[in-house]
Amino acid sequence: MQSNQRLIRTLRSSNASLKEEIRELHAENRKLRQIIDALNTLQYHIDAISAETDVLSLISSILSAALEAVNSENGSLMILRPRDNQLIFVDVLGQSRDQLLGFSMPANQGIAGWVLANKSPILIPDVRKDKRWSPEIDETTGFHTASLLGVPLYDNERPLGVIEAVNTRTGEPFQEDDLDILILVGRLATLALVRAEEAATD
Repeated sequence: MQSNQRLIRTLRSSNASLKEEIRELHAENRKLRQIIDALNTLQYHIDAISAETDVLSLISSILSAALEAVNSENGSLMILRPRDNQLIFVDVLGQSRDQLLGFSMPANQGIAGWVLANKSPILIPDVRKDKRWSPEIDETTGFHTASLLGVPLYDNERPLGVIEAVNTRTGEPFQEDDLDILILVGRLATLALVRAEEAATD
């Protein structure tokens, strides 16, 4: 009798573990599908670039694909304006869009400035523990930045700008695989921007 009860408990425990593993696999599968869909969308826009391409619409598509791929709703694409060394928020998605769209900041300021200057992507689980973070934008918009991803956009040695993703939908910090995904999106974004630039000058 006792052995049967132990067997039942063991089976119940194994069943619970299997259910949890299946749930995690389903979640991982959904994330992979989101990534694939986002990258396919971005690739489609790159292939369709011509002299008639609406560059602002293209930029919005790039940013949307980037955020979808890392499960975020808030982020920005900043383009470097070389003449005065300013990063311009050319597109913003999320709750700070109205305050930040068109906003400019010195290209050597904050985490975005560090990412651009060092040509290095970055993952920060908690920005308030990072001395490179500047609270100015949060103070201006009322937004609360927690976790952040930043990826530089470079055409060979020419700096183009920075993509940032801010806060996941779940509220959990970004993970290393999210950064890997955003780096890939950043490469495609660079290609899209360069192609759009070339198409406009042809």
